[in-house]
Amino acid sequence: MWTRRKFLEASCASVGAALTATELVAATHAADDRRPPRKPVRLEDTAVSSARAVLGRQLGERAAAFDLKWISAEDGREVYELSATAGRVMVSGSSGVAICRGAYEYLRHSCNAMITWSGSHLDLPAALPSVEHRRVVSPYKFVQYLNPCTFGYTMAFWDWPRWEHELDWMALHGINLPLAMEGQEAIWQRVWLSLGLTQAEIDEFSTGPAHLPWHRMGNINNLDGPLPQGIIDAKRVLQGKILDRMRELGMKPVAPAFAGFVPQGFKRLHPDTETFTLLWLPEEFKTIPRSTRTFILHPGEQDLYKQIGKKFIDEYKAEYGEVEYYLADTFNELRVPVSEEHRYEDLERFGRTVFESIQAGDPKGTWVMQGWLFVYDSAFWDNSSVEALLRGVPNDRMIIIDYANDLAPAVKTKYAPGQWKTQKAFFGKQWINGMAHTFGGNNNIKGNLALMASEPAAVLTSPDKGNLVGWGMCPEGIENNEVVYELMTDAGWRSEAIDLNTWIPRYCASRYGSCPPAMQEAWTLLRQSAYASHTWMTNQAWQTEPGNHPVSAQIDSGPTFQRAVALFLSCADQLAGNALYRNDLIELVAQAVGGHIDQQLAIAVQAVDARQNEATVDASTRALDWMNRIDALMNLRPDRRLETWTIAARSWAKSPDEAAFYDENARRLITTWGWPELSDYASRVWSGLIRDYYAARWAAWFESRRTSSHFSLDIWQQTWLSSPYRPSTPRPVPDLIAECHQLLAECKAT
Repeated sequence: MWTRRKFLEASCASVGAALTATELVAATHAADDRRPPRKPVRLEDTAVSSARAVLGRQLGERAAAFDLKWISAEDGREVYELSATAGRVMVSGSSGVAICRGAYEYLRHSCNAMITWSGSHLDLPAALPSVEHRRVVSPYKFVQYLNPCTFGYTMAFWDWPRWEHELDWMALHGINLPLAMEGQEAIWQRVWLSLGLTQAEIDEFSTGPAHLPWHRMGNINNLDGPLPQGIIDAKRVLQGKILDRMRELGMKPVAPAFAGFVPQGFKRLHPDTETFTLLWLPEEFKTIPRSTRTFILHPGEQDLYKQIGKKFIDEYKAEYGEVEYYLADTFNELRVPVSEEHRYEDLERFGRTVFESIQAGDPKGTWVMQGWLFVYDSAFWDNSSVEALLRGVPNDRMIIIDYANDLAPAVKTKYAPGQWKTQKAFFGKQWINGMAHTFGGNNNIKGNLALMASEPAAVLTSPDKGNLVGWGMCPEGIENNEVVYELMTDAGWRSEAIDLNTWIPRYCASRYGSCPPAMQEAWTLLRQSAYASHTWMTNQAWQTEPGNHPVSAQIDSGPTFQRAVALFLSCADQLAGNALYRNDLIELVAQAVGGHIDQQLAIAVQAVDARQNEATVDASTRALDWMNRIDALMNLRPDRRLETWTIAARSWAKSPDEAAFYDENARRLITTWGWPELSDYASRVWSGLIRDYYAARWAAWFESRRTSSHFSLDIWQQTWLSSPYRPSTPRPVPDLIAECHQLLAECKAT
C-alpha cells in the first residue's frame, strides 16, 4: 500500500531536499510570492490574438485565409459577424470565443468540416466558398459547460496538451462559462496549514486524484488518499495555464469557493465549534465506509465561514488572478442537517452564510450552485425550503445551474427532472437551463436529440422562465456521442428550435464528407432508437457484475437500432476513408453486437441454473468471443483503450510506487468506484476493459458455476485492481469493414 509516509518522502525527494510536507508547501508558497502579479486581461486586446491562435492550431496554414476583428457585445450577450468573398473569410466577434464560434460555423456549414474530441474532418476546398454577411447574437448571456464530476470521470489525468485542445474545442463551440476546478488543492493546503492544521490531518481529509470531485462537493473524505504533493503542485501550474487561456478567449471561469466542509482535524483547533457529520447517500449506499464521512460547519459559525472563505479566495486570487464566479455546493446528494422545527430559518441561515463567506473574499463575487440537490431529493426540497435557502442571497449575485432537463418522467428513477418549473424559476435568481446527458462517463450511444433540439427554444419563450441567463451542458463525462454536443452547443447560439430533418444531413456531410441516402435513412432510424432515449446511467448487461439475472440499463440495441447500424455500414464503400465515419462505425457495431452478447449471457445463465452444461458452454463461449471481438474493434481507436487512461494516470508519478498508486486509483473509479452500490456506475466500452475486466470477470464466474467452486466477486475485482495494469494482447483486426460485416452476420444468424 502506498502510505502517507512514502508520499511525503517521495515529494521531498522530488525537490531534492529533506523537507517536511509543511516546509515544502511553505517553500513553494514563498517562491510564488516572488512571481509578478498576473495582469488583467482586456477582451479587445486578446480577442483577435487568442482566436487566431486557436485557428492556427486547428487549421494550420489555412488559418491565414481568415481575417479577424473585435466588435462589442450586444446587451451583454456574445455576438459574431461572418462573411466570405474571393477566398477570404471575415469574422468579427465580441470575444475570442465569439470569433471562434463564427469561424467554426463557417467551417461546418460552408466547408463540410468538423472538429471533435475523437478527431477532425478538415478536407477544406482549395478555394474557400463565399457567403453573405450574417450577424448572430447568442440568446443567452452564458453558454455554460462542464459538471464537477467531469473532472474525475474524464479529466482527472489530463495534461496541458489535452487541456489546450479542449479549450480550443470550447472556443469553437461557443462556450463562455466553463467550470474551472483544477488546482484548488494547493490553495486549500495553504489555507488549512495557515489555520494550524497539520499535514497529516490534511492527508486524512483528502482522496485520490480520480475521486477529487466528490471530495470537493463534500460527499467523501479519506478514500484512496492521501493526494501526493507532486500532483498538487503540478495541478497548480496546470490551472494557471487553463485560467490564463480561458481569460484570453473571453471565457468567464467558474472557480471553487468554500461551501462549509472542513477536515476532521479542524475540531482539534476549535473544540467548541459546532459541526455536522454527514454520510453520502446514506439511504442508498449501505456499504459506504464510515471513514469517508464528511464534516460541515454549522451555519451559526458565520465568523469561521467568513474567515475560511476569505482566506481561500484571497489565496486563490493571489495565485491565479481575478475571479467573478464561484461554485459552492453545500448539500449535493447529502441529507440536509436542519431541524424540522426551525427548518426554514436554518435553511435561510445556511444560504446566507455560504454567500457571505464568498462575499468576504470578493464583495462583487457571484455564487454559482448546481441545482442537482433539488433533483436528487425533491421530496425534501419543496417550494418553501428552496425559497428559504435562496432568500438571503441577492438575485443578481447567484446563478443556479438546472441541468437535469433531459431526465424525463419516463425514466424510472426517484429523481425528478429539471426543477425550474416546479421551483418557480428559482424565485427570481439567475439560472441556467441545461442537460446532463451522461452519468458516470458511460460512452454508450444515447441521447434524446429531439428534446435537445426543441426544449431550449421552448424555455426561452416560456412566460415562466424567470431570470434565465444561460444554456448549459453538464455531462458527468465527455468524449462520447459527439452528435449530442454538436447539437447542444448549436442550441446555445439559437433562439429558435432546431429542425433535425435539415440539421442531421448537414451534420453528416460535415462529419463524413457527404451524406448518401443510406446514411440519411440510418440516422432516421437512430433518431427513432438510441438517439430517442431519455438518459440516466447506461450500460449493457455484459458490462455489469456477473449474476443470475444479467440486465442492461437504458440501452437501445433493438431491431430498429440494428437496422440503422446495417445501413450505416452499407455506406462503407463511399465513406470508409473518413476517420470519423470509422470511429462511429466501431461504436455502432459494438453496441449492436453488445445486444446479442446480452442475449447469449441470458441463455448461458439459464442453462447454468438448469445444469445444461453443453448449452452453458456454447452460449457463454459465443458471448465471450463476441466480447473479445468488439474489444478488438475498440482497440483500433486510441481514445477507446483502457491503456490510454492508465498511461495518462501514471504520467503524473514521481516514482514507480506512485505510478502504481495512480494506476489503481484510475481503474477503481471506472470499475468498483469504492463500494458495491457504485460498482460499474462509470462503466466504459473500452478496449482492455472489455477483454481484461468484463469478459474475464464473466469467464471466471461461469467457470466457478460449471465446476461448483467458490467464486468471490469482491476478491476477483480487488485482485485485478491491486496489480498495475498490464494489458493482454488484443485480437488483430486486419480489415475493419470485413470484420463488422462478419460480426453482424453472425449475430443475425444466431
